[in-house]
Amino acid sequence: MKSTILLIACLFAPALIFAQNSIKGKVQSASNEPLIGASIKLQGKDQGVITNLDGYFELGNVLKTDRLVVNYLGYEPDTLSPVFDEAMLITLQESGEAMEEVTIRGRSQSVVDEAPFLNILISENELQKAACCNLSESFETNASVDVSYADAVTGTKMIQMMGLDGRYVLISREGIPNIRGLNSRLGLTFVPGTWIQSIDVGKGAGTVINGYESMTGQINVDLFKPESMDTWYLNGYLNSFGRIEINANHQVPISEKWSSGVLFHASQMSSEIDGNDDGFMDLPKGRQLNFLNRYKYEGDRLMAQIGVNLFMSDNAGGQKGFGFNGDLSTSSMYGYEMDTRKAEVFGKLGMIYPDKPTQSWGFQYSLSYQDFNGGAGRRIYQGIEKTAYGNFIYQNVLGSSFHQYKTGASFLYDDFEETFDSNTPTGLDTAMYRTEKVPGLFFEYNFIPNERITVVAGARTDFHNLFGTYFTPRVHARWEFIPNWTLRGSVGKGYRTPNALMENSSVWISARELVFNAELKPEESWNTGVSVAGNVTIDDRPLSIVADYFYTDFTNQLVYDMDVSSELLVVNNLSNGSYANSFQIEASYPITERVDAKAAYKHYEMMMTTDGILQQIPLQSQDRFFMNIAYATKYEKWKADMTLNWNGPMRIPNTSESPVEFRQPSESPDFFMLNAQVSRGFRWGSIYLGGENILNFKQSNPIIDPENPFGSNFDASMTWGPIAGRVIYTGIRYKIK
Repeated sequence: MKSTILLIACLFAPALIFAQNSIKGKVQSASNEPLIGASIKLQGKDQGVITNLDGYFELGNVLKTDRLVVNYLGYEPDTLSPVFDEAMLITLQESGEAMEEVTIRGRSQSVVDEAPFLNILISENELQKAACCNLSESFETNASVDVSYADAVTGTKMIQMMGLDGRYVLISREGIPNIRGLNSRLGLTFVPGTWIQSIDVGKGAGTVINGYESMTGQINVDLFKPESMDTWYLNGYLNSFGRIEINANHQVPISEKWSSGVLFHASQMSSEIDGNDDGFMDLPKGRQLNFLNRYKYEGDRLMAQIGVNLFMSDNAGGQKGFGFNGDLSTSSMYGYEMDTRKAEVFGKLGMIYPDKPTQSWGFQYSLSYQDFNGGAGRRIYQGIEKTAYGNFIYQNVLGSSFHQYKTGASFLYDDFEETFDSNTPTGLDTAMYRTEKVPGLFFEYNFIPNERITVVAGARTDFHNLFGTYFTPRVHARWEFIPNWTLRGSVGKGYRTPNALMENSSVWISARELVFNAELKPEESWNTGVSVAGNVTIDDRPLSIVADYFYTDFTNQLVYDMDVSSELLVVNNLSNGSYANSFQIEASYPITERVDAKAAYKHYEMMMTTDGILQQIPLQSQDRFFMNIAYATKYEKWKADMTLNWNGPMRIPNTSESPVEFRQPSESPDFFMLNAQVSRGFRWGSIYLGGENILNFKQSNPIIDPENPFGSNFDASMTWGPIAGRVIYTGIRYKIK
């Protein structure tokens, strides 16, 4: 009998030992946050999988004798045995090196290694290196996004990516398109810096999941989450120009599954700053209130959130003495005014399946109303935009986790009502009304055979009620060809509908007449790019290097021609070439345990046909240099940061037809901008002191003929440098965790 049992055991033991099964589970941090892109590999085998957007994974052909090796950047790896009869819950702890990097050096900006396209993450720690009063000021320590000045009166800051205007970048809030349409020029000031937890900057055509408007890149802003934000976060800010801000974030606990967060911002500037004595305020007076409240539900399978955002802003600038609620049509002073109101309801709904961890679906939505009233000089503008957006996304695998896909449908509704009155006999008076209805379908396939290779191929088809069918293909690829060095490539198409009046609001502040010779058509472009990122060890410290090249070719574009005449802005459809070449190389290195340094050189070639000549786009530098040095004592008790930007010469629009005394040189001088900040940390928060434009560089005579603002030679739109001089600021951050 014993011999029979032994014989049976010998026969079945190999089958039991080498039986192949599937495992599934979730990888999370110690704070229960899902770790996206964590690697689960079988020890000693070239077989593995990475976690999805919710931290879940599924892996087949696993033996009971196998060992799982789980890795995630910045966390201690773990090795454990597989569990077959239930879903695994794997919790990784932050590594000692990662903790040291946060608490000592404070390094907080890096290329996202797992991303198939070039993606730079800007964390909260990086954002606090500068005052970051709003989103437009949140890129001052980042080399991939440039900040420029719109004109000499409105104080508007614009962003540029790869040398092109920020209107070609899809700017979203947590995956929902947010700064677009009529607010594409002013909307960056609608997002307070103290609300932002992190920013993802993606270069090149983005994913098809979020729409067709990402032509040169995508910026996604993550706000502080109700379930993880501090109980209280208070911030006060004051600068030497008289600008004052108060910010408050508050977590409102409700229950184990429900959480809520309130974000509040108020700011005001009532001083009249005129540093160049031309009689015009260098910055407009302004007041702003911004409120956001959202609720989040996290169940075992269902997740949902809903939020509301209310915003109001009043700005008044121009000649000194012009104030809020001034009458532009009758005032003896040249004024600028823009009053904005916005209301939005937004949210998400999603479902996960614990027994099918690779399968999930989600729905994003936003309903908004925006109202703009203002103008400059005698010109009066009114604009209303009503938007409804919905996006349904389903994701799963094809056979195994090596083949993942996302598919879904979206709908965009935009209703525009714009009127523009020049109040002059020969000026432009127009009313523009249009309603866009765009249903769309998309599919995106991810091939991830191992940790080193990722290929993403996607396409979407949108059915525009005014412009017909859009077909948007995009491909991204990532290859870690040797350890610590990754090559990426991308190609994709993009579309957008231009809004000529708001996108040229800086030209309102001039005597130029607006001439529309264009038919409204969607702008179209192809973007192609390649990048390499990696690091080498020098003196036991990593030197990180990122180099990228992107080419954008426009097949259709709305051309704003300031070269045809110094008295006109002529709007045409593209008839000849328009393209942009962008090259950037960036390096970062921890010089010592306490000091980090990074530097970047950027070269742009942005060509457009204006006045019949293919030439460089005006008022944009071809060459730029960026450098940032950061210092932190142990435990970040003291922190100091310095950022230096060099802006090369810019082409100035042709003014040869102007009277001699008002003609401008063909090129601007180059100039440096220096910003710095020092902060002192405490258990309860920090205090900080900083300066912007410390070298006090100012564009000389930024306004042409300021003594005659209603005359035919007045022009405040040809701005290539800062208008206001040095500004010193201070503030306090207070937290209750």
